[in-house]
Amino acid sequence: MEAAMGETVLGASSLLLPYSAALQQALLLVVVTFIIYLAVRRLRPRRTMTSTTKLEQQHRCAAAAVACSPAASATAPLPPGPVPWPVVGNVPEMMLNKPAFRWIHLMMKEMGTDIACVRLGAVHVVAITCPRIAREVLKKQDANFVSRPLTFASKTFSGGYRNAVLSPFGDQWKKMRRVLTSEIICPSRHKWLHDKRADEADNLTRYVYNLATAGSLSSSVVDVRHVARHYCGNVIRRLLFNRRYFGEPQPDGEPGPLEVQLMDAVFNSVGLLFAFCISDYLPWLLGLDLDGHEKAVKEANATVNRLHDMVIDERWRQWKSGERREPEDFLDVLINLKDGGGNPLLTIEEVKAESQVAINATCASHACT
Repeated sequence: MEAAMGETVLGASSLLLPYSAALQQALLLVVVTFIIYLAVRRLRPRRTMTSTTKLEQQHRCAAAAVACSPAASATAPLPPGPVPWPVVGNVPEMMLNKPAFRWIHLMMKEMGTDIACVRLGAVHVVAITCPRIAREVLKKQDANFVSRPLTFASKTFSGGYRNAVLSPFGDQWKKMRRVLTSEIICPSRHKWLHDKRADEADNLTRYVYNLATAGSLSSSVVDVRHVARHYCGNVIRRLLFNRRYFGEPQPDGEPGPLEVQLMDAVFNSVGLLFAFCISDYLPWLLGLDLDGHEKAVKEANATVNRLHDMVIDERWRQWKSGERREPEDFLDVLINLKDGGGNPLLTIEEVKAESQVAINATCASHACT
């Protein structure tokens, strides 16, 4: 029996040996990386600019900022910035100093520069605080910055880059932008749906009046943020789906449980859209979800899709079966668009993606006011 126990202990310890060796190798790798980083900081000082031609150098860096890949940065001068770590760049600093934009602003203030370059993985991120340099980028160099960044959130919320707002510059972006500008955002559609907007304005007035007159004077406080948020949601749902509620209508025009869920998910989506996500810069970490960003994006997108899809799928079926013949809202317009050959211009996936971006854009405008 003692021999058996000895064999068991020996077997368990032998199983632990590979894990101990792997742990030692990992610790050794961390120590070597840290030593290399310290050596790089000592041998290669932080990128700075001369004091006599600082503004001219900043503008040259702005013109060269179009080369944001490692290969291009080898020949083009980069703006000043912190010395990056091997492989991961300045990702550790971004993870340890949240919110990231405050760390960037503080770093630029300490360096005394209006343009800085921070390397995240293999991506050079250029931050600008000077209006003059910003005009250089957005006007003179606009052709180089016209495309959208490819991120986990933008791909998820756009249904795989199918809408006009989040898609990168290309044929799909041109197609969806043409649909948006010629069929949705145009004076004729604005006039066509005037009565629906007026009806929602009347509902808003009635809802606020009921809130202000209900109960005692101390309890008649109106939460303007809550009211404005759901007014925006009501308006875009009437224009897009010709409905105010996904579930049962509520008394006094107040939002129902499904509407509250939708607006919470939409505003979460807007906040997550361009938030810092480590897997956007280190693609080999995609799926590990180290910062919880991917889970939050998936949950918000699933809530929006669950409520939108039940309306869009039913409407798509009605038009294809001939049950519906007269367009009443934006969704009908998108479904009935035809190409030059008389075939449907948009697939149902593109209709869903464009519908979601309409909701998100409306709420993003409200969040900025």
